[in-house]
Amino acid sequence: MNDHALLTLKNLSYSHEKGKALQETNLEISKEKTTVILGPNGAGKSILLKICHGLLEPTSGTLKFTDTKSKSAMVFPKPTLLRRTVLQNLTYVLEVMGTEKTDQEKIARNALEEFSMKNLADRPARALSSGEKQRLSLIRALLQKPDILFLDEPTANLDPKATAKLEEMIGRSRKNNMTIVMASHDLMQARRIAEEIIYIESGAVIEKSIAEDFFSNPQSEQAKNFIEGRL
Repeated sequence: MNDHALLTLKNLSYSHEKGKALQETNLEISKEKTTVILGPNGAGKSILLKICHGLLEPTSGTLKFTDTKSKSAMVFPKPTLLRRTVLQNLTYVLEVMGTEKTDQEKIARNALEEFSMKNLADRPARALSSGEKQRLSLIRALLQKPDILFLDEPTANLDPKATAKLEEMIGRSRKNNMTIVMASHDLMQARRIAEEIIYIESGAVIEKSIAEDFFSNPQSEQAKNFIEGRL
């Protein structure tokens, strides 16, 4: 395993009732980088993330973290929030983590303040706007102090302003040397935040490269077509 890889997939595949959704995949996820998985809708991006996060069992192949103690967290396109206040959604996560009860509210309020949401602390979480729900979901994931954060199209349902706020949060999260893997079909977003690109199509990883190289000189015809909007 590469010393610079946090996660390695070997001959990994996934099938469901409709057939093979992920082809035999050999892939290394780079440590302390922001990697964007690009590809058209239905390419297999979400399935790949869910397998890496442990929500789905691969049909075959192996998945291995460099450090077996590595923790992951995941943010989905439409987060599921508790029927509680914004603050209580965060203190619940801290409680499950075993954080001292006397510290839970302070930690949660500090997190909300850090990401400019402290004024929403007592609001019902399910009454938030779509953008606010995603920001809360991201804060909730970050409180778990993951080594790797998986983001599944987190801005897919957001307007440009809300998207910009979430991307700013993601950028600030990277300052802690966190490994971030984000699925997206948005080329402009990938250009803004990606350090590395994994391009996937029809369940197969077509190429992986440094983001700058991917956009300036893609190595596959499929990636070239995607970048040029010819899919």
